[in-house]
Amino acid sequence: MKSVLSMAMVALFILTGCSSDEPGPRGPEGPPGPQGPPGEGEIATIFEIEGDFTPDNDFSLFATYSDFTDVEVYESDVVQVYLLAGQDDSNSGAPIDIWRALPNTYYVPGGTVMYNYDYTFFDVNIFLDSDLELESLGPEYTDNQVFRVAIIPAQVYEAQSIDLRNFNEVMSTLKIQESQIQKLELR
Repeated sequence: MKSVLSMAMVALFILTGCSSDEPGPRGPEGPPGPQGPPGEGEIATIFEIEGDFTPDNDFSLFATYSDFTDVEVYESDVVQVYLLAGQDDSNSGAPIDIWRALPNTYYVPGGTVMYNYDYTFFDVNIFLDSDLELESLGPEYTDNQVFRVAIIPAQVYEAQSIDLRNFNEVMSTLKIQESQIQKLELR
């Protein structure tokens, strides 16, 4: 009987002594695991649109992001559009493009001409507005207009102070090279 009682006490001690809700001390750190696959992260993109503002397109250039990229655009992302306003030929070498952030207004005899845009997370619409008859505007305002559309992930925009009016700073911050910009003509 004494041996049965001793065995029961040892079994009870083992069962209650080994269970605990408290974690034990941390063991040594193991070796590092293998490198995982690269993640998508937050992807920014810039694309270029060239087109004419005509009565047929209601003096607007409309583009869907999926025409340029497979990058998913979210409602919280920032979209900024720039107009190619001219070139600076004063430097010796290749001309330098001058980009102006929209909206952009020009004062012409008799009124104003404004390039503006609106966007969703599916598309962008660049349009011409004026207090003059749009049909009366010269080709310098309507033909062969070039725009760049920058899609900036919200996390990138919030984490860094980007001057959205400065296209070169936007390209530099997003680490996008001129050769990476896709182009589309809308006629």
